[in-house]
Amino acid sequence: MKKIIALSLYFGLCCASAAQETGTPPQGMRGTPANLPDISLIGVIDGHTSSNKSDETRNMLQFSEVETAFQGYIYPEMKADVFLALHKHGEEYASEICEAKVSFLSLAGGLSAEVGKVNAEFGKLNKAHSHTRAMADQPAALTKFLGEHALNPQGAVLKYLLPLPFYAQVQAGAWQGNAHAHHVDGDLTADVLDVDQSTVTVVLAPAESEEFSPAGKIYTGRMNMSFPLSDGAELELGTSWLKGKGSHWEHHRDNINIAGADFTLKFWPSTYKRFTLQGEYLRLKRDIPVGELKRDGLYFLANYRQSKYWDFGARFDYAENAFPEITYERDYSLIATRHLTETTTLRAQYKHINLSGEKTDEAWFQLIFGLGPHSHELE
Repeated sequence: MKKIIALSLYFGLCCASAAQETGTPPQGMRGTPANLPDISLIGVIDGHTSSNKSDETRNMLQFSEVETAFQGYIYPEMKADVFLALHKHGEEYASEICEAKVSFLSLAGGLSAEVGKVNAEFGKLNKAHSHTRAMADQPAALTKFLGEHALNPQGAVLKYLLPLPFYAQVQAGAWQGNAHAHHVDGDLTADVLDVDQSTVTVVLAPAESEEFSPAGKIYTGRMNMSFPLSDGAELELGTSWLKGKGSHWEHHRDNINIAGADFTLKFWPSTYKRFTLQGEYLRLKRDIPVGELKRDGLYFLANYRQSKYWDFGARFDYAENAFPEITYERDYSLIATRHLTETTTLRAQYKHINLSGEKTDEAWFQLIFGLGPHSHELE
């Protein structure tokens, strides 16, 4: 019996010594021996209906998105995040890299950086993946000025946390965005007057390619800060700036500037109750051969978390388009969200659209679920 006890103590001391030698594995790793990243999966099932009979997704229930995440620390203070996704476009699924980046969490005092393919931190919502937002769709201003699937270029951003008594961060990024391909030949052209009344020949694009987003060499800047107003209230303020080319710049030779301002005001009257007021304003300037376009867009969101399980929200959108023939869109949305767990959500949303007098009613019914460490609370 004494020999067994002695052997047990010896074995325990050996294990403890080995644990001290290997150390605690960094957060984001499943352990030193296997050296595997954290793997997660997010799924989105969409039901969509619309009064617009030309809408291809009208009266359809489909698995609209599958996102996988591979995350882990590759060196102390260096973290890799790769998000791959399948999205439903029409009748087929398209694979894409949502994000693939390396984060340098502490370069020096207050300095950090991200390198790779990144959802650029322009405004409040662009950084967040669609399944983490408190709404089924994207506000019209972001779609018309930044693109249907967010501003997602490749490059690098440097961030600096200012040494102030409240949270304040400034950042600057340099990126490369893809231009839209028109798939037309050089014979499809037109002569138009430039701003100096000279004649310029431009290539015309077919109507179905009229999606706008920044492209080419893109430079971004942002400053955001957060102030505690009281024990149960917080105010976040941000300003953003972008300079680059338009999505059709190879044909139209257009330069763009976008300025933005955003705010988020939160109140916590009790542990599980929360009021959120959030808004963004965007101003687009686009130089094209026919002159300079100036366009405005904004949204306001009010959300009330009644309990751990229920959220109710309302959103107003206003957006002008980025093309010479101007349109005006005004949208009104009502949103109800049921949190089954921290990672599984049911959502219903109704939206009334007024696009230059043409009215459409739409509705979404969503099931969003997550498996794995990336399955954070979807808010």
